[in-house]
Amino acid sequence: MSRLLAVLLAFTFAVGASAQPKQDPVAKAIAALYDEIREETLPNGLRLYLKSIPGAPTVCVMTTYRVGSADEELDQTGLSHYLEHLMFKGTEKLMPGDIDHITRRAGGQNNAYTTEDYTNFHFDLAADKWETALKIEADRMRNLRIDEKHEFQQEKGAVIAELDGNEDEPWELEHKAILPLLFGEKTPYGHPIIGERAHVKAATAEIIKSHYDKWYHPNNSSIVMVGGFDADAVVAKAKEMFGPIPAGKLPARKTVIPPKRAKPVHKETTSKFDAERLLMGFNTCKMGDPDDYVLDVIQHVLTTGKTGRLYRRLVLEQELAGEVSCANQIGRYPGWFSIQMEVMKGADRLKAEKALLKELELLAHDPVSEAELKRVTRNVIAGLIFQREDPHQLADSMVSAVAVADMGYLKAYLSRIQAVTPADIQRVARKYFDPDKRVNVWSIPEAKKEPGKANQQGSRETERSGNRNRRNRQKELAKPAGAEAVALKQTKKVVLPNGLILLLLEQHRLPIVYAEAYVGKVRLYEPQGKAGVAALVGLLLEEGTEKRSEKEISQAIENVGGSFAMSSTGGHVKVLSPDRELGLGLLLECLMRPAFQRDAVKRLKEHLVSEIQDTHSQPNFRAQEEFLKQIYGEHPLGRPANGTEESVDGLTAGDCRRFHQKVFAPNNTVLVLVGDFDTQTVINEVTALTKDWKKRDLPNANFPEPKLPDKFDEKIIPMETATQLNIYMGHPGIRRSDPDYYKLLVMDNILGVGTGFTDRLSSKLRDRQGLAYTVSASIAGSAGEEVGAFTGYIATYPDKFEVVKKGMIEEIGRMRTEKPTEQEVVDAKGYLLGTLPFRLVTNSDLAGQLLSIERHDLGFDYLEKFRQAINAVTADDVLAAAKKHLHPERMKLVAAGPIDEKGRPLKKGE
Repeated sequence: MSRLLAVLLAFTFAVGASAQPKQDPVAKAIAALYDEIREETLPNGLRLYLKSIPGAPTVCVMTTYRVGSADEELDQTGLSHYLEHLMFKGTEKLMPGDIDHITRRAGGQNNAYTTEDYTNFHFDLAADKWETALKIEADRMRNLRIDEKHEFQQEKGAVIAELDGNEDEPWELEHKAILPLLFGEKTPYGHPIIGERAHVKAATAEIIKSHYDKWYHPNNSSIVMVGGFDADAVVAKAKEMFGPIPAGKLPARKTVIPPKRAKPVHKETTSKFDAERLLMGFNTCKMGDPDDYVLDVIQHVLTTGKTGRLYRRLVLEQELAGEVSCANQIGRYPGWFSIQMEVMKGADRLKAEKALLKELELLAHDPVSEAELKRVTRNVIAGLIFQREDPHQLADSMVSAVAVADMGYLKAYLSRIQAVTPADIQRVARKYFDPDKRVNVWSIPEAKKEPGKANQQGSRETERSGNRNRRNRQKELAKPAGAEAVALKQTKKVVLPNGLILLLLEQHRLPIVYAEAYVGKVRLYEPQGKAGVAALVGLLLEEGTEKRSEKEISQAIENVGGSFAMSSTGGHVKVLSPDRELGLGLLLECLMRPAFQRDAVKRLKEHLVSEIQDTHSQPNFRAQEEFLKQIYGEHPLGRPANGTEESVDGLTAGDCRRFHQKVFAPNNTVLVLVGDFDTQTVINEVTALTKDWKKRDLPNANFPEPKLPDKFDEKIIPMETATQLNIYMGHPGIRRSDPDYYKLLVMDNILGVGTGFTDRLSSKLRDRQGLAYTVSASIAGSAGEEVGAFTGYIATYPDKFEVVKKGMIEEIGRMRTEKPTEQEVVDAKGYLLGTLPFRLVTNSDLAGQLLSIERHDLGFDYLEKFRQAINAVTADDVLAAAKKHLHPERMKLVAAGPIDEKGRPLKKGE
């Protein structure tokens, strides 16, 4: 499905498989996934879906209302998303900020997102704190207050800031243009989730309250819970808390007449980015229609990794596109099939579109092979098992079904997928992918538009939001569930004769093996004048080896449903445990013996240059890149990670080969494995696979420390085409080994990275004043083997430059002059300790922890040390550390966006 296809596919496979369980571990894992889901409906219509996992230390609670952007009046779009924000502002009992503070003190996370068809609120909490979520949800289900006291107007500022920020990201404006062309301007899906700018600005408290009163009732809501709880206790508490809330009279849903189109619709827009982009759409069916399942299979056939037809033909073989993807986007009403293509620099865009249409034509006329269908099924199986690591995804997959259809839809889904035949694919492709019924939106950089070819159609002020989180800071701590009790001390460390370090931790809960190879100090080893060579080498590692072609590598891993990726710092692979030898062999082969073929080097150089050009059109990237340059100067971390157009253009296959030979050495590599395996067996395998990988002398990587600036200094990068102003400010920070690290971690949580809007910057500038959608500040977050950077960031309005600059500087200064309150320190420490389980959810999370432990010499008893260090921090410690390490009067500030050199908003045309 459009929003959670992989999750939904995986989930439904489990339901079907559970009827005929097999004895192998993979089949057992599939069969157990959705056993014993308890379904209850209260007398007032509230539905409960409870999946208890005995022994799980956390619980995910999701409350979903079956109302989204499709239910809005056409002159009042964006209400559902706006209301999603306001649901965190409180009731008579809860004031703004209370929900976030309550969640933080419970050691958890809360968040929400809005779709076309529903709005979902979720809490991830310790297993004994699930009542916290139910209490909040029961209160705000009918007691929400929407007024100035609850910051109605301030939150409008944050919503508009979010809308503005979206416009500075690729693909947002293309989606903005295509929806009314696909569905018509007066249909439920004809406008974006976040709404029209004019409607958001004009929204009143009365309008939002009316929307709330129409839809937010128990009989329009579901609660999904997954994790460590007793189902009887939850049902009893739900009846107590939600039972007294009466059912509401719900409005009738809208009716839709599918659009009819006899010829293609084309639209061109002027792009602020450097790459030409095509968004192509075809109207299709609604969720649960017989063709829906076939379209899901088609999506996999077209875009399953590098073996997907579109990627294989357009990106790898014909080199017409830098990226291409598709999605079956369906819901309560007939939806659409989307295809996104970014044209490769120098390629003919019309030729690229013709090649894309040719692939759709082939899909309609040539039967899909059995091998392709088998690969789709294997990916479904593997995706299911991988999903089981994260109970949050488990809950979300249930939400996506029950909010639009019901559990019966899911239970029938696998058999429907398995029943899809090559003939079905041909039939559905012919039915929907008629080129005469397509809608094209091309975004063309200004310099490439032909004179006199004006856009023939007007453009509405619309915006695509998609499944956007209410906020997306602290993603690394937003993962739910997991077992903190995992004994990292059981890790076995082995150093092979060639210097390769192995870290192995057996986890037999699921038949999964995750392996990650980390190559140290890669950026520091880049030769002067060769910026970007590390990034290019990372792209080339999976483009063929001495033994296998890129295609053979892709087919090998995707045929078993594995996840595989290489990068400038190594790579990782995730496979089902029976496929461990294959996955581990591919990872090490690509790491040790890449081919660096000239055609691949040429193609990926063009890809990298195109990416560099594109990011330079985005104010966030421009500001961040210049900020790091200002902070680090000549230090390698001050160079762009991808290099510059000039440096990348000058790179050769020989440069890549020499860099790889010098840096990708066993004595510069850590290989960590977590999962379902026997330790000694894996040690023997790795020893055999790496016996010819020889130790080498590494290049010099000693550089002068970045210096603290002498004074406050600012640089402004005017960008007329930008919508939002992005500001970075800060100075050199600390290493991970700094003795004040834990004190600064607590300080960060108080100042700028607390959960929700509990930190000072978010509370003041985002929540109270509505000046931004995103604001943060941290010094510990970037601390590594090299000196990190204290970094403050805010995305705001062009006319608020001086206001937000002053506000951030004041808060940073106050951090070092006023001792934090005891409550602030207690809350920060409680959150940092309470969220430890959320960083140990999956095998990849555990591998990341082990790599960090090894890189920073923390010891496998790190969790105990972490608790002790955090518990020992006092308010006086935080103040002393802030005084020592924060220097607001000596910061570098870089701002990029629609302002001039003096910080004044640009007028269009300046």
